[in-house]
Amino acid sequence: MLNALNAGWGFFPLDEELELLPGSLTPHSHESLVRLGSWMPYEKAAQIMMSLMGVVVSKSSARRYTQAAGNAYVEIQTDEADRIEREAPEAPPGSAKMVMSADGAMVPVVGGEWVEVKTMALGEVRSAQNEVQVKNISYFSRLTDARQFEQLSLSEIHRRGVEKSQEVAAVMDGAEWLQSLIDYHCPSALRILDFPHAGQRLGEIAQSIWGENSPKAAQWTKKRLHNLKHQGPAEILAQLKLLVNHNPKNEIIAQNYAYLEKRQPQMQYPLYQRQQWPIGSGMVESANKLVVETRLKGAGMHWKRDNVNPMLALRNIICSDRWDQEWPRIAHRLRQQVFQRKKARLLKPPQNDQFIPSTQISPTVLALASNAVKRKSSPNTTQNTNHPDHTKSRKPSPDHPWRHSPIGKARYHSSKI
Repeated sequence: MLNALNAGWGFFPLDEELELLPGSLTPHSHESLVRLGSWMPYEKAAQIMMSLMGVVVSKSSARRYTQAAGNAYVEIQTDEADRIEREAPEAPPGSAKMVMSADGAMVPVVGGEWVEVKTMALGEVRSAQNEVQVKNISYFSRLTDARQFEQLSLSEIHRRGVEKSQEVAAVMDGAEWLQSLIDYHCPSALRILDFPHAGQRLGEIAQSIWGENSPKAAQWTKKRLHNLKHQGPAEILAQLKLLVNHNPKNEIIAQNYAYLEKRQPQMQYPLYQRQQWPIGSGMVESANKLVVETRLKGAGMHWKRDNVNPMLALRNIICSDRWDQEWPRIAHRLRQQVFQRKKARLLKPPQNDQFIPSTQISPTVLALASNAVKRKSSPNTTQNTNHPDHTKSRKPSPDHPWRHSPIGKARYHSSKI
């Protein structure tokens, strides 16, 4: 069947052997164009293809090839997430200490709107010379709602072996969707409130009392941050409670105090540092810039919504240094898509000769058609007597008027010959 489909639609076995991809480019040129298009604007990618490889492509071709590859990888990861959720396969081995962090970044889309792209970063925690370092960082980004982001990111969580890691910490701000993300993937993870985020809350309290850009506000905030980092949250929260009591009409103090008081278990920073955990979510803050904003937030850019996730998928593997591992899967999916389209066309009935069920034809039309078939197929069908029988002699009968014509008699009468 495969050979028949290939031969029937011009997709030859040699194409498969050479691993040709859809389009007019060679496999290497195809991959290079997609890779360039994932790093830079499409017009610039086309220019570099010409400069470095002598391959002439247009800006629209660069866009088309890149988006097709990105869509293919989105499909791969979505299928993988569905399979993991459905079958719950055993996770691969994880590292001894892993840290996860997630956040959102805004990107412009067509129509002047700004939308939030969610990104999750996963890394291995290593200690060197009393310094905590996060290495081997990988990313997963999507433009979607929080619930779907949880499910789709299963593919990366599973690949990194988070379930099998000995220790996992989640360093994030206190947003509710982030806490739900931890509950979904690793409810036993150590939860750490991002230290700069806690500092931001303290800064807002100080500015509400002494004013924005006030030296006293800055001095007060700096001292409390030092105490929070080295002594923990207990003393700071006690001081904030007094401020709330002395400033009952100051809603900013009340709101920020309630926020920090609720997350007191996540602010045990002296303990986290002794256990050699990072206390800031810098890796995902960097991811917002590196993975998302560098490519999707350029001057004058406005993305169609349908084109955001394909680009994010490619940016994830490029910035995670996983291009060489993932491109063969993308190329395979692209070839699969071509084959499936050709197969669908081959199996589709011709448009001008479609079968019509008899239930959709009137009885009168069916009867006329049946009689016509019978007349055509029966050898004893009675001929219409109104039509001449062309199998008989063509000579006129003796009483035919032609034989009594004066002209005929004058010219052919035997007595005159």
